[in-house]
Amino acid sequence: MNAQIHTLSDGRALCYALYGPVDGRPVLYFHGTPSSRLEPLLLNHFGGDLEGLLSVAGVRLIAVDRPGMGLSSYNPRNSFLATARDVSELCAVRHTGPLPVLC
Repeated sequence: MNAQIHTLSDGRALCYALYGPVDGRPVLYFHGTPSSRLEPLLLNHFGGDLEGLLSVAGVRLIAVDRPGMGLSSYNPRNSFLATARDVSELCAVRHTGPLPVLC
């Protein structure tokens, strides 16, 4: 597991993990509640092969800890829009162009 921390412009931490091939097509993944960036790994516990499936699909999953979950800092002004801004900031640093989203 490769937890990574992005420091947002307001100093909060936004944690995420990367799954799948490095050269795969990036797809944002948002976990359910309560959960974390580790949620995709549940597939392995039920007989699946997350990395194998992502490799076949050519997908690089970017699983983000939502604010206050996992290793991401709590946002006292949290809203769907605030979370979208946080992730947009991460994407501006890590990726170019729009990304598909999996919830």
